[in-house]
Amino acid sequence: MKPMTDHVLEVRDLCVEFTTLHGITRAVRGVSFDLPRGKTLALVGESGSGKSVTSYSILRLIQKPGEIVGGQILFHPKDGPVVDIAQLSPKSDELYRIRGGKISMIFQEPMTALSPVHTIEDQITEAILLHRNVTKKQAIDLAAEMLEKVGITQVQQRLKQYPFEFSGGMRQRVVIAMALVCQPEILIADEPTTALDVTVQAQILSLIRHLREQMNTSVLFITHDLGVVAQIADEVAVMRYGVIVERTSARQLFTMPLHPYTRELLRAASLGRERDFPPVQQLVGLPDGWQFDEPAGNGVCQMFEVEPGRHLLMWKGDNA
Repeated sequence: MKPMTDHVLEVRDLCVEFTTLHGITRAVRGVSFDLPRGKTLALVGESGSGKSVTSYSILRLIQKPGEIVGGQILFHPKDGPVVDIAQLSPKSDELYRIRGGKISMIFQEPMTALSPVHTIEDQITEAILLHRNVTKKQAIDLAAEMLEKVGITQVQQRLKQYPFEFSGGMRQRVVIAMALVCQPEILIADEPTTALDVTVQAQILSLIRHLREQMNTSVLFITHDLGVVAQIADEVAVMRYGVIVERTSARQLFTMPLHPYTRELLRAASLGRERDFPPVQQLVGLPDGWQFDEPAGNGVCQMFEVEPGRHLLMWKGDNA
């Protein structure tokens, strides 16, 4: 039996580019992080920071003109060898087995994830029949059971309905049910509460936490909302301009953020209330010649572990 690693997913130096008529856009530039088993890692940052591109890359859902041009996406399943998803053919059987079976995704807008012309039963059972060796009757029973788990009542009636007959919160619950019905080892949630009101948002977050604990699923949670991060995350990776600038536990991030960009995000989330933080130099010994901001000319970056479990991205110019 292979030794079990503490991480179900390891992303190493991931690079994603989009080639357009205006040139090449480097959307993700050397992103690295680990997803611990049974834990929730939040990938947070403002719009355009590369969060969703990173999450879509894990399932090889990047469409042309986008392309993964470097790095590794190492998936450590409970049974079977380590798989570098970045090296799989986009049409390989192994990728199809992983996508939706071992790794599932909750998309930001449920109406784009659900077919408007198929019933809820058809859509959930299709996912089950693709990845599990069961009969159609068993698939329907599993679909009903999963809908009950996500808090939908009168499931036999609901299974026969179409997505437009559901409220926004109920559609999101259906999408969660579809993502979890095959008991994946990793759940990627891409801004799953953005379109929901505050009350429903709290219910969805509580549901994801409960199902994660119940099914021992690891969660990669993509969001720009630090309030959501505080409620659900064990660890946090802060992204800016396609790179991770700070990676630490959620507790450390909210009590004492170190990177200037993280501090600005927290100040913005405080709705105008002043938040004063001690200078970083008084907290950790930063390496000489390195800076937080990317140099205007050529430069290199490196992630430093400034404290146990806490990493900061630093830049160094040619003349530094």
